[in-house]
Amino acid sequence: MKMHAFLCCVLVMHPSFVAAEEQQGEAEAEPVDLDSSWKYHVRIGKLERQFSTSDDSDYGEWAGFIMVGKNLNTLWLTTKGSAQQGETDSAEIRLFYSRTIRPYIGVQLGWRHDFKPEPQRDWLGFGLLAVLPYKVGADASFFVGESGRMAARLEIAYQHWFTQKLSLTPDFETNFYSEDDPDRDIGSGLSDLDLGLRLRYQIIRGVSPYTGITWKGNYGNTADMIKSKGEDTIDLRLMLGVTLWY
Repeated sequence: MKMHAFLCCVLVMHPSFVAAEEQQGEAEAEPVDLDSSWKYHVRIGKLERQFSTSDDSDYGEWAGFIMVGKNLNTLWLTTKGSAQQGETDSAEIRLFYSRTIRPYIGVQLGWRHDFKPEPQRDWLGFGLLAVLPYKVGADASFFVGESGRMAARLEIAYQHWFTQKLSLTPDFETNFYSEDDPDRDIGSGLSDLDLGLRLRYQIIRGVSPYTGITWKGNYGNTADMIKSKGEDTIDLRLMLGVTLWY
């Protein structure tokens, strides 16, 4: 039970699920502080360059957050996005309030803004955060946009430690949309699936370089829109990156 406040506080999106695991030893060594003092955490969970196995394009991805709050109530600012050949093709920020409602379970409410792809979109979001058995992190988010447009995202991740410094993190992300958004090449239903596997080594506290692979696929109407432009809907990429936190 000593871990529950800490885990729910750190859990928000799959690049940050591993923050709880990286600090697990310290959290178990001393009780979780449940006083009313302010706490904060800054993390760049994903900062990486990707190399496609099917073409010569270079890709990049980032994801990170800033968290501040007291005990069971926290405020989060998160960002994530991707780039191809140096040009940003997706980017979002989220600002939300999170409340731990019971051990290992928290809820969130807030706002999401998509900068890319254009046109830009704004969403009202609600999410459920949980640490499942075997310390698997899960984030299910639901969004309502303009004209009743809806979206959902599910993220799952787990970090297995081989040693105190070496770990392997499989993660999963998928997105769903209620209707077609052809201006952004997004179709209704299941839109995309991202499966990643990252091998990290913590060289010093707060710095963990990693390497790995990621498999990305588009489905349904989204895949049809991408195919119509002559682009691939499935891609396997190698990656190099670093995780930073404070």
